[in-house]
Amino acid sequence: MLKLDSKEKIVLELRKHWFVIFVQGFILFLIALLPGVAAFIAVRFFPGFTEIEIGGNLLYLFSFGYFVWLLILWMLFFIEWTDYYLDVWYITPTRIVAIEQKGLFRRETINLRFEKVQDATVEISGIIPTFLGFGEIHVQTAGAGREIILKDARNPHEAKKIILDLHSRTLEGARHLNNATQHE
Repeated sequence: MLKLDSKEKIVLELRKHWFVIFVQGFILFLIALLPGVAAFIAVRFFPGFTEIEIGGNLLYLFSFGYFVWLLILWMLFFIEWTDYYLDVWYITPTRIVAIEQKGLFRRETINLRFEKVQDATVEISGIIPTFLGFGEIHVQTAGAGREIILKDARNPHEAKKIILDLHSRTLEGARHLNNATQHE
């Protein structure tokens, strides 16, 4: 759970685009159909295939195997959905909190203050991301030279604008504070 400072509020919550989980789910759906297609081909082109008995009835064995196959695919979809849902960036007036879920039991959280931000860039590659408006946001930091990336983010240009605006405000506030302390 994200803990904010007392005067801090979330300016923008940034997540992956819905198309990402749609594609992953669609691919798993197509993979779920493979055993049915294989059974159809076997019955259609090999008529003697249905007469084979392996310890009882082939239909029962196929059904059991197919349900195990569907269970495995359902678990894979759940893992993908968990990764999709829990990858998020929170942008506040003072920092970026990047939370990346890596598998079911591993999570990485990065707190990046705007004083450390050097640059923010957007990369959109492909026809579908261009039409649907999603892409990668790269935020380069000072010091260690680390870069944080949110892949397949919704509205990346809007997020970049907000990040750079808040970065500019933070730097202006720091300059005014330095000028005020120098005059005292």
